[in-house]
Amino acid sequence: MGPAIDASSSCREHMLDATALDAARAWIEHLVEELSREGRAIEGGWPGTINEARGRCGSLAARALAVHAMPALDRDELGRLTRIAYDEARRLWRASEKT
Repeated sequence: MGPAIDASSSCREHMLDATALDAARAWIEHLVEELSREGRAIEGGWPGTINEARGRCGSLAARALAVHAMPALDRDELGRLTRIAYDEARRLWRASEKT
């Protein structure tokens, strides 16, 4: 790969990673708001699933790629983003429990 391809690939990876983290934050905000409306505390184990993470970050990433006229996500990218979103959401959930 040449320098231009490396830079383009790095830019794509950075954008997708940021999108996965955004998906995790939005997911937590949604759950916290939902619990608050129901008068429930943030407690217990992380209620999210890998499938939810895949759906949330996959749709956000697809939109981001379309806006930048980049090729669609491949399977490996979606798997990596799913793990990033799931792990970050779980971390944020645990941090929210302590406050």
